Amino acid sequence: MEDYVASERRSNIRVPYAMQVMILCGDLAWVADILDLSEGGCGAFRPKGCVLREGNVARLLFFETTGQAVAVSARIARITERHLGFEYHETQTIPPTLP
Repeated sequence: MEDYVASERRSNIRVPYAMQVMILCGDLAWVADILDLSEGGCGAFRPKGCVLREGNVARLLFFETTGQAVAVSARIARITERHLGFEYHETQTIPPTLP
């Protein structure tokens, strides 16, 4: 774990946060649990069957309950066996909120 933390190059403070996100990329979609959030991006647990690649552009729909979701455009910055890292196209609040 220490090696992972030491290799991180993100400059924004990351905050653990309990919510879900729907990841839309082309005609594909997955629901995932959020790992952490920052103003510049987020980390999510990688859902089963996820075929995304670094560099793909996705639309993220953040939600905590039923009702309206918050849509954010992002680039997939990193992928591991268990996690996905997203870089937002525009700075967001923590958690992302409607304008």
